[in-house]
This record gives sequence, structure tokens and C-alpha cells, in this order.
Amino acid sequence: ARYMGGARAIDDSTTEVEFSIDPTRADGYLGRANALNTLKRYEEALSDYNKALEIDPKLANAYVNRGSVYSHLGQYEKAIADYEKGLELDPEIDDPAGLLKRLLSNEPNTDKGIRRHLEFLKQKVKDS
Repeated sequence: ARYMGGARAIDDSTTEVEFSIDPTRADGYLGRANALNTLKRYEEALSDYNKALEIDPKLANAYVNRGSVYSHLGQYEKAIADYEKGLELDPEIDDPAGLLKRLLSNEPNTDKGIRRHLEFLKQKVKDS
């Protein structure tokens, strides 16, 4: 079974996300969630990251990308927990493709990867 997907601009104000997903595979949900996350459709992305993690709870990439959604939604404790879980599962995952782009609106210095953003969030929670 395979999945195919992508995001396609319909006009300047609308972006359609078309995916055909095998509901037994985490990678389809992960791919669609990443597209939705990039489009700032965070609630929809969150739902798909959750589905991907139900299927494969060891999918480090889903944790760190879901962490970026929680960060954008202001749910910093959940973001921290997801970043830590993703890094625990795969210590080499510090910069999965596209993650830093999704983080840009939260912190000006995102060039250091997930670990840098994790420290930023911990400080933000501590200061609040």
C-alpha cells in the first residue's frame, strides 16, 4: 500500500490539501499533517499527528512536528514534552525537513534546531 499526497494552491487565498491515505499506515497521516502544519492549519495537523502516533508510537518525526503545532498554539508544556520524546526516540532528529520553517514565527533564532527551540520554550514556560 502506498500513499500519495501534496498541497496545491487553488488561488491566492485557498490551498487544497489532497491525500489518499491508507488508514493502517502512519506515514500517510504524517505527510498530510506536515502539509497542514506548513499551511498553518494547526488543528487539522494535530489530528493527523495524533493518528500517526496511534499507529506508530515510536515515530520521532511525528512527535517533533506535533511539538511545533503545540508551540504555535501556545501549548508550550505539550510542545516541550513532544520535542523531548522525539529526541529520546531519535537523538539525531534535531532538524527534520521543514520543521524549522514551521517554527520561524515563534522564535527569531531557529537555526540551531529542535534543541534550541526546546530551550526557548522551557524558558518561556519558566518566565510565565
